[in-house]
Amino acid sequence: MTGISWASRPWRPLGTLRGIGWGDMAFAVLLSVIAIIMVSGMQPAMQPSNLHGSALAAIAVLAMTVPVAWERRAPLAAAVAVGLGAAGNELLIGPLVRCGPALPAVLAIAFFAGTRLDARKLGIAAAFCAGSLATQACYDPRLGPGFLVAGLPALAAAVIAGRLVRSRGRAAAALRKRNDELREQREQTARLAVAVDRTRVASDLTDFLRDRIAVMAAATAAGRDLISTDPDGAQDALAAIETSGRQTLTQMREVVGNLRAQEQGPQPVLAELGTLLETATTADARLKVTGSPRQLPAGLELSAYRIVEHLLEALQDAPAARIDVQVEFGPDALELTVAGPARTRADPLAAFATARERAALLGGTMRIESAAGRCSALVRLPLASGYALA
Repeated sequence: MTGISWASRPWRPLGTLRGIGWGDMAFAVLLSVIAIIMVSGMQPAMQPSNLHGSALAAIAVLAMTVPVAWERRAPLAAAVAVGLGAAGNELLIGPLVRCGPALPAVLAIAFFAGTRLDARKLGIAAAFCAGSLATQACYDPRLGPGFLVAGLPALAAAVIAGRLVRSRGRAAAALRKRNDELREQREQTARLAVAVDRTRVASDLTDFLRDRIAVMAAATAAGRDLISTDPDGAQDALAAIETSGRQTLTQMREVVGNLRAQEQGPQPVLAELGTLLETATTADARLKVTGSPRQLPAGLELSAYRIVEHLLEALQDAPAARIDVQVEFGPDALELTVAGPARTRADPLAAFATARERAALLGGTMRIESAAGRCSALVRLPLASGYALA
């Protein structure tokens, strides 16, 4: 697994809560627990004398920490919530030390606002975050107005860092899209080159056959005229026709063989699936092979390889995505399982349909299952009896 995959794991969706990750929820819970301990009086040393909180303070302080849970899904709403939460705490509860959990919450929300919001909404979110910092600086006994000298630049740095991450993500997405377009263009150019070459060869073959047929027709006419007057000459004409026909058949076989070689070329096999997963997607793709691996008919191996290739096109191509590919060599069937998050910005149905059609050509079946934001394609390809034995 790559470092990017490890870094992105905490931000994967929390069950069916789209846009809220495990890391978001864990961070919000951690800050909330610290805030409750600080304001509820469990740690008196954290508060100046006569400023210990109450159960109401422990509940109210959650308005300054819980919004972190949706910092990625709705950063503007989270910024508004922490800004109003800070003001509400000071008006309802009064001065208490809350900067320990409240300041990291504001900075985290400002960072994700920079990554996800446009300029106008980002300005609003930054204003509410700055208001939260100003409120804490004025009312928190541990801070004071002088804190704004360091707090506001820290807030600006968080927003700028988020903006840089946003710009880098967009550049990476544009680069992936450009690479896909270039790859498709290269494939199309190659197909056109092959088509042009095949057309040229077909034209040459047509001219060659026309010339040979004309020669054979002339020899046939001459032989027909010599049958009654010169039997030996007629025999020679028939022998020439036979020789010419054999040469024509031999050359046609060579041309057709070359065309087939150009059309087919070296075909991929199941042993190359590892290379396919490394080159066809940027996702965290993992391959598992079970059963009794062995060489299968070339057509079956090629179709299985292409089916996996089509199914990868239906899944998300992103470093944060997890794709699992399993190949099981059974006694009477080859089973393929490809699971991962489906593409959201493109229609995966075409890729699924192509894979299903390939499986049907071999008498196989394909079943699609979806659960918890992931789809799984289960393909079963029957084996011929001669290849079913390990």
